[in-house]
Amino acid sequence: MTDNNKSDLTTSRRSLLKATVLLALASTSIGTLVIPVPAKAAGKKVIIGAFADGGLTPFKQKIIPLAKEAGFDIDFLEDEYGVTLEKWFADAQNGAGQYDLYLLDDPWVPQFGAANVLEDLGAAGLGVDDKDWIGPLIDMGFWPPRSGPRVAAFKDATPTLICAPFIGDLQTLTYRNDVYTNGAPKTWDEVISKGKEGVASGKIKYPVVFRGVAGNSIVTSWYPIFLSFGGEFFDDKWNPTFNSQAGKAASDFFVGTMKQNAPAGVVEFDSDQEGAAILGGDAGAIIQYSGNALKSDDPAQSKVVGKLDFGVVPKQVKAISQLGIFIAGVPKSAPNKANAIEFLQWYTSADTQAKVAEAGMIPVKRSAFGVAKPGNRLIPVALQQLDAGALPRPRMPEWAKVEELLGIELNKALQAGSGGGAAMDAAANEVKEYLAQAGYYQ
Repeated sequence: MTDNNKSDLTTSRRSLLKATVLLALASTSIGTLVIPVPAKAAGKKVIIGAFADGGLTPFKQKIIPLAKEAGFDIDFLEDEYGVTLEKWFADAQNGAGQYDLYLLDDPWVPQFGAANVLEDLGAAGLGVDDKDWIGPLIDMGFWPPRSGPRVAAFKDATPTLICAPFIGDLQTLTYRNDVYTNGAPKTWDEVISKGKEGVASGKIKYPVVFRGVAGNSIVTSWYPIFLSFGGEFFDDKWNPTFNSQAGKAASDFFVGTMKQNAPAGVVEFDSDQEGAAILGGDAGAIIQYSGNALKSDDPAQSKVVGKLDFGVVPKQVKAISQLGIFIAGVPKSAPNKANAIEFLQWYTSADTQAKVAEAGMIPVKRSAFGVAKPGNRLIPVALQQLDAGALPRPRMPEWAKVEELLGIELNKALQAGSGGGAAMDAAANEVKEYLAQAGYYQ
């Protein structure tokens, strides 16, 4: 995920996840933009639907030409993020057959899975048991989930691979190497203490920066802290557990200590503001997705090129970040279904994944992380983070609403600068009431 590859579209990508509860909407009438492939030749037709995102630029520029050489004729149909969920779901549910492959935002997998509109890629020969898959990434493509709680209707169903990881992405730490001179800070206490030294020396203005806007934004910034304190979201019966002792401690730290060491006005910060703070040289550390992290090396966007490095997220008891990836599904109504599956087999092969890494995208196969010349210096750090720990958001169709409720309570506590634990209790009560109405506790 998300986290819109974590470019300037981050806000719209994740904030619009609330649309996931409106999956029965009719197909949108907004037009589709066709991204032309130079010198297109006859081949195996594959119609790919994608949302506009900077993270797909290397795919369009470098991988689609390779696909053409491999015999595929790719039509890349791109829409704004805000319309793709409804549009694709309507296409799949109505059997319209306008697409061969959707590049989904990973939280959408449960909605498509519950509707039973995507092909079983494992049965189609994608190689479910291939040990080269990055475990946390391939797990995100199964419905119902292979581990963790399941919604009641799928309690006893056999997990099926309905989506294939397409581009890996996750949160990592970006930090000032002239402030944290011994490498990436290992703990949150070190982030704050060394950051304060950086402020005292005049190198930075604030130890940390994050997003505080209610909803997806604040939850995304809070999530790795929650995980690092040992928090868990639900038990195996979907009872909220994010208000455990660990969850409350993480939230108190977030709305208290972190706010005290962040820029004034952080309560209203979103991606643009937090990006400006780290790239402008004011902040010492930030947790962010790869698209934003890679701006660190762009002199057109960063005033501190050469002073920003990457590392695994800090820990309290763990060092776990949030996963958010592009993930591909083939609709049962695909007009060129066999071609789409063959394309995915080609794309996820070890050879092509090596090209993906060389193009600068985070691959989904472990062997690809070993290429001699990865396309960006974040790729080795991404593997370190995957091995240290990375988790997706809960695999449930109602996640968007859960995130909204939690984000509102977190933002209230952040405004107050205290009361993180109480915010967790309030959100847990609201989430449980909502899930009860949705039939989770029958």
